[in-house]
Amino acid sequence: MSQSRTVATALVAVALTLAGCGNDTGKTENASIARNVASGIFARLMPGKKAKAGAPMGQEELALAGLRSNAGPLLLATIESQGATTILGMVGENGGKRTYATPSQQNLVLRSGVLVATRGLGHDLMSSDLGPTPGLLAARQAGSAKRIQRYLDGEGIERPLRLSCTLTPGTDQSYSFAGTDWSGLQMIENCTGSGLSIDNHYLVAANGTIILSRQWIGPKLGYVTLQTVRP
Repeated sequence: MSQSRTVATALVAVALTLAGCGNDTGKTENASIARNVASGIFARLMPGKKAKAGAPMGQEELALAGLRSNAGPLLLATIESQGATTILGMVGENGGKRTYATPSQQNLVLRSGVLVATRGLGHDLMSSDLGPTPGLLAARQAGSAKRIQRYLDGEGIERPLRLSCTLTPGTDQSYSFAGTDWSGLQMIENCTGSGLSIDNHYLVAANGTIILSRQWIGPKLGYVTLQTVRP
């Protein structure tokens, strides 16, 4: 069995196990979890707010179930506009990019922890050119960069969105999640272009790994929050 199929099977088992513990209020509960995920990320990433002492039970259950069922790298993701929280396992790694898949085979592709593409979400981010952004984040350094994010228009033609971005270090943050203690430096990325002003937030560990982030997917999908469960 391929790695991709093995990971997907394990994550489906996690999803079914958790679903079996619920009832017909699942959609409401999931939306509540999504709000809590976003709230927790704001507290950990954004200046002037304290990190919460603990995470909502729904996040912990999902992350711990994923850890028990899969040995590879794992992320917990929430697409804020959809109110959906899910666990993703890494299904491929190539050329410095990691592809993570949900149980329903929706994909997020990251380069050094920075989102570069999505698949299966609708209104997907098709591809990105990040310039020096991943290197600046890994070094936890201030700087500026140009980035291009590409989306399909109504005729299926790929259109570039050009952004100018600045990176600014914030403060140190520490917290516990799913049995692991995490700590890192806030990095705040402001991007402007085409009448937009976007703020991405990252928590970067001393080794340069992005352990927690809130990143903008695109005009239709808005932001996704990403918590590392297993690097």
